[in-house]
Amino acid sequence: MTTAESLPPPGARVLVRDEEWLVRNTDQCTAGGHQVRCIGVSELVRNREAVFLTLLDRIETIDPRETELVADPSPGFTASLLYLEARLRQTVPATDELVLGHRAVMDALPFQLDPAHRVLQQLRPRLLIADTVGLGKTLEAGILTAELIRRGKGRRILVVTTRAMMRQFQQEFWSRFAISLTRLDADGIQRIRRRIPANHNPFQYLDRTIISVDTLKRDGEYRHHLENAWWDIIIIDEAHNVSFKGNRTQSNRLADLLARRSDALLLLTATPHNGKRESFASLVRMLDPTVLPAGADYTRHDVEHLFVRRFKRDVREQIRREFPEREVCKFAAQATPAENAAFDALRLLRLKSDEGAREGSMLFRTTLEKSLFSSPAACLDTLDERLRRTRGKDAAHPDLAPLQALRAAVAAIGPEQFSKFNELVRQLRGATAAAEHRWRWDGKTADDRLVVFTERLETLNFLHQHLPRALGLPASAVAILHGQLADGDLQKIVEDFGKTLSPLRLLIASDVASEGLNLHYCAHRLVHFDIPWSLMVFQQRNGRVDRYGQTRTPRLAYCMTEAADEKIRGDLRILEILIDKDAEAARNIGDPSSFMGLYDEDLEVEKVAETIEQATRPEAFSAWLDGTGKNGFALLDELFEQAPPIDATTAEPAHAADRSAAPVGSLPSLFADDFAYARAGLECLHRLNPREQALPRCDEAKRSLALQPNADLAMLLERELAPEMWPSDNVFALSSAREEIDRALRHARDTQEWPAIQYLWPIHPLLQWLDYKMLALFGRQKAPVLKVARGLAAGEAIVLVTGQIPNRRGQSVLAEWLGVHLDADGAAIATLSLDDVLARTGLGRSELINDGVPIAVPDWQRRLAPALDEAAKVLREKKRAFDAAHGARLSSELDRLRTLRQRHLTQIEFDFAQTPGGLAQSHRMKRAAHTDDLFAQYQEWARQTLKLDERAQFTVLALLVAGGSAP
Repeated sequence: MTTAESLPPPGARVLVRDEEWLVRNTDQCTAGGHQVRCIGVSELVRNREAVFLTLLDRIETIDPRETELVADPSPGFTASLLYLEARLRQTVPATDELVLGHRAVMDALPFQLDPAHRVLQQLRPRLLIADTVGLGKTLEAGILTAELIRRGKGRRILVVTTRAMMRQFQQEFWSRFAISLTRLDADGIQRIRRRIPANHNPFQYLDRTIISVDTLKRDGEYRHHLENAWWDIIIIDEAHNVSFKGNRTQSNRLADLLARRSDALLLLTATPHNGKRESFASLVRMLDPTVLPAGADYTRHDVEHLFVRRFKRDVREQIRREFPEREVCKFAAQATPAENAAFDALRLLRLKSDEGAREGSMLFRTTLEKSLFSSPAACLDTLDERLRRTRGKDAAHPDLAPLQALRAAVAAIGPEQFSKFNELVRQLRGATAAAEHRWRWDGKTADDRLVVFTERLETLNFLHQHLPRALGLPASAVAILHGQLADGDLQKIVEDFGKTLSPLRLLIASDVASEGLNLHYCAHRLVHFDIPWSLMVFQQRNGRVDRYGQTRTPRLAYCMTEAADEKIRGDLRILEILIDKDAEAARNIGDPSSFMGLYDEDLEVEKVAETIEQATRPEAFSAWLDGTGKNGFALLDELFEQAPPIDATTAEPAHAADRSAAPVGSLPSLFADDFAYARAGLECLHRLNPREQALPRCDEAKRSLALQPNADLAMLLERELAPEMWPSDNVFALSSAREEIDRALRHARDTQEWPAIQYLWPIHPLLQWLDYKMLALFGRQKAPVLKVARGLAAGEAIVLVTGQIPNRRGQSVLAEWLGVHLDADGAAIATLSLDDVLARTGLGRSELINDGVPIAVPDWQRRLAPALDEAAKVLREKKRAFDAAHGARLSSELDRLRTLRQRHLTQIEFDFAQTPGGLAQSHRMKRAAHTDDLFAQYQEWARQTLKLDERAQFTVLALLVAGGSAP
């Protein structure tokens, strides 16, 4: 039984039940003894969490002084080099430089590295990435996630996104970052439920998952599962859908819950608010509830450390090659007599129901005009629904006759009389003036596909029925995308549309496809069959093809019908002004919604409807937009008020376009690259057990290897990888050359498969499996002895050790590799850094020769303890320096929290000052108590994070001696 005095500190390695574990923390149990929370280190239990009770289990702390030095018989001491490399790869970087994410399979631009660097400097990794549409928010999230995984802070990940985005997000994370997310759509959930007992938590079964917010809302049991799960990282994509919009929606409540279930939280959205201060504040509170009291006013200075927002203009110099300037066309058609008759009937329409319409609501006549601007089919559907409901209430209602008359006029518009549709067909056939022939399209070129957007499902169905026939397209060349499709069907269509070998050529989509989807791989043409009444919808739709990675000029077309009636022509002119403002924003501002300043699709539609209903002159509407429109970040100046100038000692403005590039660094390695390490490691395993581990097929030029996983690796990959990530032939092909992965990605878009070659880099599951295999090469608590060619005199040696001191949360914070240089008598000459050891001995930089001459290990065994004492002296000095620097940071953080707490309490007193009743005072006391609890938690969290444990943990890694001699 373990006593209180012998309790292992956080970060200590312990033996429990004959397995090696890393201690996270210890707590006293109410029934006596202590519970020790651990994470598995040895191969059988790696990455598994467990809680052991000292009253039941023997918990033995591993003593580095008892490390056994062993000979390494491998040629060139390869086994030792592999073991040390695996140790290096498990060492947490003690820097806020980017050490991995910038190496992902992408041409990372400087601005895309900035969010990760900002988060790495934070005490708690939380950020809202609010870059405009098309700048690559998913990639920025991947860069940060890779950095956190490399630092041991990303074992468990949950991504929440829209249904349409699930497969795309999953593919981006896997193909570019080798981060595997299991998709919990309808099929995925059923697959998991078949594997686990009915009452088990599916989120505990899988470490890394992606799920749609709609799925979470549908199933009430998920809330219970979420409340009993914890993640290292939670990413909420399209986060504007979960913000507070005046009432507590189910999505908003789910997001608030998730915000409390992880250390790291990343929110992604191009529209971070709806123009209301509380909407943006709700997202900020998810990131840090201490920053803003409920209902309080705030400035940009209060929140700018929690978000980053860039427009194309801000980063134009970096992205010029990636964002060709768009071309905008208007396909204007003169209305046919049948259409003019319908427009005339609409202009003369007078409805009794509109007379009593409440202020702020769209008149039904305007609703009909909006639907007729879309298509006769949409207008007929709207009319039929109103007629049905009106007849059900009053069979003699005065609105029935005029609605029936309008319906007859609209029904007379057949496909031949539908001028806008016929103009689109004429443009695509090239039957226009030579200047417009760039819109000629026959659907024969695989990488020149067409996207047609419409708001109304009835218009979508009309186009699906008539447009392919008019263009001579087979049914296999056309797909429709709308919100009523099943998850799998919706995601499959999006995936196929980006593959050149897919027969798809034409995608007809509702606005369910306007958020986040990548449609630019094989398409640069986009048609708005109906013109949105919201500038936010313009931005989202156009961003599907006008986005980061588009290599051709985006061509955007707007279809419109010019009626003979002056009133209808004036209304259409209002919509044309929106087209012009969106194009102006793309050239200058970057955010077209800033023209209206409403930042809410419904409010923008209401404003356009009001403009039409009040017969506002188009010139007046344009002038109003120009007066309201803002340049990029002036919006936030207004929303947050003018913040005081920010000096060099405070956080920079989130919108600064001239920030210096995020610093990137490299970590020490004993191998040329990940391919060299993987090949050497797999060959080593083959030499040890050729029946268990086959040799991989390697291509030196392409830095690639291929292998069929053995039983052990297969077991790991089956748990870590989603089924679609498995190659069909069960042979995994990997490469550390990004250009090879790029080629595989392009080829995958031409096929029906996922990329055939996976990215071989440190966080790929195969390399992480290999790390554990290499760590086990010499057995538990054993260290190899190897000879180096230079840097040591006869009889001298270097004891290579790692020393680490975790914080009180059990996270490795101060980690150092040290080489204690001993003379022939075992006395310490100096303690060297790892860089000094590598430079002095040539370890990993020059070939080592294993001559097989035995080394007198027992003599050096006795000198491990003094060497560890020398290393401890160095680490104590480093801890003192760390404590001094971070002690000041802790004091500053606690002062900040005390100031914020007082601000919260002051707001509470203000809120209840005018309501002195007993019930109100009870609510006041509850809010005050909640505030005290909140800040007590955050203060304790800061202390646990910034204070180091007093006890250092050491591991003896190797003994280096002079080549060709022995002490």
